[in-house]
Amino acid sequence: MSLKTKRMQKILDPIEIQINNLKHSIGNSKAGTSDVLNIKSVFCDQLRILAEKFENLSKDDITDYQEMKTKIADTVEEFCLSNEFVANELVENINSHTSKDAIGTLLEKFAMALKALENLECLPLKQRLQDYFDYVKEMGTVNEIEDFQNIKELGTSILEVLGPLQKYRKNLISNLLSERIALYTFQIHTTFSMLVQLIQEQHQLNASIYNCKKYICERMCLCFKLILEVLDAPNPSSEDETIEKENHFVYRMDLVLDIIAEMSTKTQEQQILECTELWWGIEDIFSHAMSIAQMCQPQNFEAISAACQSIMGEYENLKSQLCSETPDPSVNNLFMNTLNDALYRLERKVNISVLMLVMEVFSDSFNALRKLVMTCGSSLTAKKRSKSDLHSAIEDFDQLTDKAMQIGIFANACCRDVERVNKIRNCLAGLESLENELIAAITAFYLHPDNKELRASVKLLTSQWQLEMNKLHNTVNLIIDSAAYCQVVLDDLQERIRIMSDCFDNREAVTQQQVQSIVLRAVSLSSQLTITVNDIGSDNIDRQTIMMIRELKAAIFETDASAKKLLVENATEPQQLRVIKRCELILNVIKRLQPALVTVMNNSILISTNYGKASMGQGDMLHDSSLNYPSTIYRLPQDEKTLTYIRTPYTVQNYKPPLSIQPANSVPRTQANLSSLIPYIKAGRIIRMEQTIMYKTPQKIIKDTEDHSTKKKLKSRNLFNIRQHLFSRESFMPQSEINFSSETIDLTDILEKVTKLSETLTSSLSISCNTKLQYINLPDEGKIRTLSDELCNIRVSTIKSFKDLNKTAVKEKLEESSIIGGGDAPSIETEKYEDVQRLEKKMEILQKQVLKDSRE
Repeated sequence: MSLKTKRMQKILDPIEIQINNLKHSIGNSKAGTSDVLNIKSVFCDQLRILAEKFENLSKDDITDYQEMKTKIADTVEEFCLSNEFVANELVENINSHTSKDAIGTLLEKFAMALKALENLECLPLKQRLQDYFDYVKEMGTVNEIEDFQNIKELGTSILEVLGPLQKYRKNLISNLLSERIALYTFQIHTTFSMLVQLIQEQHQLNASIYNCKKYICERMCLCFKLILEVLDAPNPSSEDETIEKENHFVYRMDLVLDIIAEMSTKTQEQQILECTELWWGIEDIFSHAMSIAQMCQPQNFEAISAACQSIMGEYENLKSQLCSETPDPSVNNLFMNTLNDALYRLERKVNISVLMLVMEVFSDSFNALRKLVMTCGSSLTAKKRSKSDLHSAIEDFDQLTDKAMQIGIFANACCRDVERVNKIRNCLAGLESLENELIAAITAFYLHPDNKELRASVKLLTSQWQLEMNKLHNTVNLIIDSAAYCQVVLDDLQERIRIMSDCFDNREAVTQQQVQSIVLRAVSLSSQLTITVNDIGSDNIDRQTIMMIRELKAAIFETDASAKKLLVENATEPQQLRVIKRCELILNVIKRLQPALVTVMNNSILISTNYGKASMGQGDMLHDSSLNYPSTIYRLPQDEKTLTYIRTPYTVQNYKPPLSIQPANSVPRTQANLSSLIPYIKAGRIIRMEQTIMYKTPQKIIKDTEDHSTKKKLKSRNLFNIRQHLFSRESFMPQSEINFSSETIDLTDILEKVTKLSETLTSSLSISCNTKLQYINLPDEGKIRTLSDELCNIRVSTIKSFKDLNKTAVKEKLEESSIIGGGDAPSIETEKYEDVQRLEKKMEILQKQVLKDSRE
C-alpha cells in the first residue's frame, strides 16, 4: 500500500533507508557468541513489538489527525529511548532470514500507520465535500426559486474549501490524481457561476426553471463525488499514470520515430527483434490516425489512408531486407530512412488535416448552434412539430462538438505548457457536459415554444456553450503555429477565389455566401495572429509584420463591407468584379504575410530559449535537424544528459516526395488496398467514441489500463528527444504550475455580485411587501414566434454586421486605418452577450406592451 502524499513519503523515505541498512548489516553479520545471538534475538523481538504497535495504531478507531500524529511520534520516541531489552524466550540459533522478516514487517507496519495518518489528514476535507454534495443534491430536487443568501453561503463555503483542497492537491505524489482534482475544481467554479446566472434568471422571470437547475446541481454534485473518489482512490501504478498522456497520435508517432532512429546502432539480430515492436507502434499510429481522419474532409481522409498504405509497404520492404541472406548495413539504413520518410509524410498529413479542422470549426464555430436554435423559430404550430424536425441540425451540432474535441485533444498532445493544457481540458469537459443537456433543452423548447422556463433554459445553456467554445478557440490559438496555419488558410482561400472567378467567367452570380466563407477564414487567421502577437510580445516582432497584420484587418473590413453593399439582388458584373478584387486583396496580403510569420515563429523559439541555434524552424528543410539543450529546460533529471531538439523535415508546402525501393531479388509489391485499413478504421472509431475528459474517473482509468495491458506492450519513449510538430509553435519555457488564483478572484467577484443582487431583491421586497405579485401573461402565439426569432439571434454571428456602409464610408474608414499599414484597422471581434442583452430589453418592452394591452 503506497503513500499518496509527498509529505508522508518524505517521512518514510529516510526511515526506509535506515531500516534497509539495518537489514543489510544483520544479513551480512557472522554468527558470534551466544551473548551476541541473544542480543540479536532480543532486538528482533523488540522490532516485532514495535511493528505490532504500529499495526494497532493503524487499526485503532482514531478520528483525529493530531491524536494519531502524536501517538506515532510517542511510539517511535519510546522505542528509541528505551534501554530495557526483555525477551520472553532466548533463541540460541537465530538466522539472518528471521531478522530480515522482522525488519521487513516493521517497515510495512510503519507505512500502514503513516497511511492511516494520511487518511485522517484529508478526513475534514472529505466531510465538508460530502456536506456540499448532500446540500446541492437536495437543492436539485426542489422545484422552487432559490434564495440569493443561500447561494452566497454555498459559494462562500466552496471558496473556503478551495485553499485546503489545492494544498492537498499539490501534496499528491501522483500527477494524474492532482490533475483530476484540478479539473473537477475548475468545473465546480464554472458550474457555480452558471448557478448564479440561473438564480438571477429565476427571480427576473419569477419561475423555477427546474430542468436547467436540476442539470446544474447534478453537474456540481458529480464534481464533488469525483473529488471524493480521487481522495479515496489508491495511488495509481506507473502505467496508470502515463496511459492517458501516451495514448494519442503525437506520442505514438514520436515513439516509432525514436525506435527507427535507434535501430541503426544495433546488430542485425537486434534489428529483426526490434521490427516486431516497431510494427506494434505502427499499428497504434494507424488507429489514432484513422480516428482523426474520420473527422476530416474526404480528401484528407484519402490522403491519410494513402500515407498509411505507403507505410505498410515500406515496413514490409524493411522487414524483407533485414531477413535477407546477405544483409548489408548501409542498405538496411537506406530502407529505414525510406520508412522514416513515409512516417513523416503521414505525420505531415495528419497535422495539416487538424489545422484544416481548426480553420473549419473556428471560422464559424456557432453555425451549427445557429441552425439548431433557428429551427425553434419555425412557423409550425406546436401540434405539428416533432423531434425528427431537428435530426439534421442535431447531427451537425454533434459533428462540430466531436471536431472541437478532436482539436482540443490534439492541441494538448502538442503542448507542454501545463496551464494551457489545463484550460483546454476544462473547456472540453464543459462542452462534453453541455452537449446532451443543450440538445435536450432545445428539443423540449421546440416542442413547447410557449414555455417561458424552457426558453430561459435554452438561453442559459447556449450562452455557456458559446463561452466554453470561445475559451477553447482562444487557447488553441495560443498553441498552433501561425506560419503553418497561415499557409493552410492561404491554400484554402486560393481555391475558393479560383472557384469564385470561374463562376464570374461563366456568367454565374457571385454570392454573399462565397464571400462570407472567405471573410470568415481570414478573420480566423487574423484573430489567431492577434493572440500570438500578444503572447510573444509586439516588441519582439518587427514593425513591418505588425503593419501587414493591420493591413489584413483593413482588407477584411473592406471586403465584408463591399460584399454587403454591392452583392445585392441582380448585382451587375462590375459590382461582382469589384468584390472579387477585394477578396484577391485579402489573398495578396496573406501571401506577403506568410514568409514573415515563418521568421516570427523561428525567432519565438530563440526568445524563449536564449539559444541562438534554435532559431531555425518551420521554414527550413532539414536533414541533420537535431539541436542540443540542457535537460534543466524541461526540468528533467539532471543526469548529465541533454535534450535533443529534433526539427520536423517538412512544412505545409515542402516535403520529400514518396520514393519506394525494393529489396534485391524480391517480387515487386503492390500498394496495400483500403481494405487492409479496415481494422484500424474500426479501432479509430472506438478511440473516438471512448474519448472523454469529464467522465474519466479513477476507476475508469484503471479499467482502461487493464484493457490496454492485454494488448501488445510498447516501451516508453526517450523523453530527452524533443520533436517539433507542424501543428504547434515550439516553446522551451519551463512547465508552469496550474494557477487557481484567477478562478478564486473570479469566484470572489461572483459572490460580490450575489450580495448586491440579494440586497437589491431585499430592497424591492420591502417596498412592495403589501403588494400582490402580478404575473405577466404569456403573449399570444404570434408574439411567441417573435420571441423565438429573437432567441435565434443569441450570439450566433461571428462578424459584426456593417450596416449602412457605402463607398464613401468604406473609403473614410480605410483612410483612418491606413491600408498601407500606418494604423490599426478595426478588428472584427467576436460578440459575446450583446445580443442576449438586446433580447432581454426587447422581451421587457414586449411584456410591458402585452400587459398594457391586457389592461385596456
